[in-house]
Amino acid sequence: MNDSCKKIKELLNEEGIKAVIDNMAEKVVAWAKSAQDSVILMGMASRGVPIAKNVAEILSSKHNLNVAVGSIDNSYYRDDFHYRKRTNNPSIKIIEMPAEVEGKTVILIDDVLYTGRSVRAALQAILDLGRPAAVKLCVIVDRGCRELPIAPDYVGISIETKQNQEVKVCVSPYDKETAVWLVEIEGEPA
Repeated sequence: MNDSCKKIKELLNEEGIKAVIDNMAEKVVAWAKSAQDSVILMGMASRGVPIAKNVAEILSSKHNLNVAVGSIDNSYYRDDFHYRKRTNNPSIKIIEMPAEVEGKTVILIDDVLYTGRSVRAALQAILDLGRPAAVKLCVIVDRGCRELPIAPDYVGISIETKQNQEVKVCVSPYDKETAVWLVEIEGEPA
């Protein structure tokens, strides 16, 4: 996310995000089919990680399902890796892998779906670990403009953005507030 941006519109407040995460948890319950050992939640770095943990907490408290939660940094697998700004440790692929993926339903959780390239990279990282029974994708926001044929299985909200706009998901503990904002990148033409 570009730091030089101007907030245009709040898309979801804290209560809205909680409602979206509750609905996401309900979808996961349907996919789990009472076999909690067959489902793994994988939060995509960085905002997908606390979202996945929130989903797991809801599954535990409301449905008595204890689902393994992992996290993934797909930077190394991106097809534009050599053109992007380098991270401190680009060789990190899986930050935390709680269980084998072989034969499991892996549920990827991310904050924003845009071009589909991050999801494609995450899929490649997961497939390097084994062959899951299925991979499902849950996102808080789908902002359109796909470059790859990737579609989410669960979407909190959908919005079409202009070229000079982005969607910023703010989630505690990474941010001071919990909200979703449509922002305008300053200095870029409309």
